[in-house]
Amino acid sequence: MAREIAVPELPIWRDSASLIICVKTTDELRACNYKLLMLKRSDRTSLIDDQTVFPGGLYDDSDEAIEWLKYFEKFGVTEQMFDKLGGRCYDELYNSTNAMPSEISLRINALRETFEEVGVFLCRNRKQLLKPKQWSFCKPAYDYEQSYWQQIVHNDPRQFLRMCRELKVVPDLWSLYKWSCWASPAALRKGYETTFFVSFLQETPMLLPEKSEVKECLWSSPMQYLQMHRDKKIHLSSPQFYEITRFTRKGSFDKLQKFAQERDKCEVAFYLPILYLCDDGIVSVLPGSFSIGDDFYIGDARSSLELRQINCTIEQFQLKSKRIHRIETIGSPSTAVRLNFKPLRDHLLPICEAYMAPEIFTETNSGSHGRAVDIWSVGCVMVEMASGKDGRKEDLSTLESNEPERRSFRRYNVT
Repeated sequence: MAREIAVPELPIWRDSASLIICVKTTDELRACNYKLLMLKRSDRTSLIDDQTVFPGGLYDDSDEAIEWLKYFEKFGVTEQMFDKLGGRCYDELYNSTNAMPSEISLRINALRETFEEVGVFLCRNRKQLLKPKQWSFCKPAYDYEQSYWQQIVHNDPRQFLRMCRELKVVPDLWSLYKWSCWASPAALRKGYETTFFVSFLQETPMLLPEKSEVKECLWSSPMQYLQMHRDKKIHLSSPQFYEITRFTRKGSFDKLQKFAQERDKCEVAFYLPILYLCDDGIVSVLPGSFSIGDDFYIGDARSSLELRQINCTIEQFQLKSKRIHRIETIGSPSTAVRLNFKPLRDHLLPICEAYMAPEIFTETNSGSHGRAVDIWSVGCVMVEMASGKDGRKEDLSTLESNEPERRSFRRYNVT
């Protein structure tokens, strides 16, 4: 009699959506003239102390209710307006067979969860519906019973549709631009498939944190978030850390918005890491990472249930690879993104902190990242190539401490 072989149970990923809200600031003299909204999870909902995320949460069946389509049609939303959201690329990504296109339901998910968590309600009335897609339309808190509706929707997601009906608005789907999609590593056995959107506001909205879910709301620039992560004031998980490093590429609010609008026409990049355990830390290998004689992003990432052990250091593991796309974690908060080829789907290239000039961290180079910043980064690479040593790990005590730039180098490049 043949022995029955146990088949390992595959992980279950729960759908979710998250919204990156970008607000323009009045300080044009700094390298970055916008701030991003993030929130610290409450002790009850966080997986780790000071876990900091973008607003968002789990997908609910009500987000794809057919009543939404009926309401949109009655409100005056045409098929052509829905076409501007970009086909059914998310359905292809997630192999969805839902009647409601995921381009609609995932946006409803992101907008509903953002309202539940921080009270920001992005919506359009009939007049705004006819305006070209540019800024997000945020309903002022004084214009409706914000606290009342937030509690109602938080307790029952189905009430989000009822709220829209009574306030005579529709969710502002058209100001949410596709950004990226992340799935938890299969080795964790359970997790989320999260779709990230980005939206742009001209003014900072009034926030109303939901106390059971949110400990604190933060408005800061990308570099400030990275610094807070380094100082252990917040904890950024891999997707948030990766995306924040991407935003450092665009210090201009207007240029970032233009990029997001143009990129919204492209397909979505999907990231499902495969975890490798090295002697000194963990490496999350991402799609497109190939070695000289092997492919470290091997097999089906969805069935990669074990933490793959490799008997070498993270630095030695790097040397085995020709094309690198990974997140290296040598212990919190020492995290670095490595990517040495064109990003997937023509996205922004994430920046490795080890090669960043001090003025990027201090945000003192106004306008944009100019030649001086590039020269610094090239110099860091050349030093590492010549010495074979990573500046983040080496003793830089020989640098003269009376120069602010060199003090900054030591501060930001040593783990």
